[in-house]
Amino acid sequence: TKPGLTRIGATKCAPCHKEQFKSWSEGKHAAAKPPLDCESCHGPGSEYKVMATMKDKEKAKAAGLVMPTKEFCIKCHTKDWKDEMIEKTHAHKVKK
Repeated sequence: TKPGLTRIGATKCAPCHKEQFKSWSEGKHAAAKPPLDCESCHGPGSEYKVMATMKDKEKAKAAGLVMPTKEFCIKCHTKDWKDEMIEKTHAHKVKK
């Protein structure tokens, strides 16, 4: 993650990412103690939360947005990893 960023909280993500927030809030990451929210995987949102930044994926990544990969996920999922976990976690993505 990029240094100097601050967390904004999952509720700040919810208005624009309704479907993703609902999917997360009903899942195991939200039920974890402490909860693993959007920023736990995507990095602190203080710099990429702005709509103009979020609409440009490269700008958002430059501002600190993390797009988790298997290598990122297996840092926590050390024993229970299955490749289909990424697809399941991101099943809420809007299809175009």
